[in-house]
Amino acid sequence: MARISVVQHNGQTVLLQDFSNLREGDDYRRCVAEAKAYIGRQAPASVRSVFDATGAVYNAQVLAELKDFTAFNKPFMKASAVVGVEGILGIALLAVEKFSGRSFRRFKDRAAALDWVAAQP
Repeated sequence: MARISVVQHNGQTVLLQDFSNLREGDDYRRCVAEAKAYIGRQAPASVRSVFDATGAVYNAQVLAELKDFTAFNKPFMKASAVVGVEGILGIALLAVEKFSGRSFRRFKDRAAALDWVAAQP
């Protein structure tokens, strides 16, 4: 299954970014580049996004790349949800939010995140 995909959920188009169980390295860069390419082609304030970080492992370099990625995405986002961010990842998410000027709604599972993102006006 592709890590970056566009799905239909409750009649809405949602960008699903599956970073679950990723470890440090090139997979992060590839996923970020693929998502960034899709997002950059969209209209401002139009993207509904679910980012699944369940079981992922992050280091300082990956977090720096994710900060830049989320700052780039800010003008394109309509609604953003994050799945699987607990413990130390929660602290990292706060840093990403502060740096990018964005906020993310947190969910424990992907289904709830998809429901919420699709319901946003």
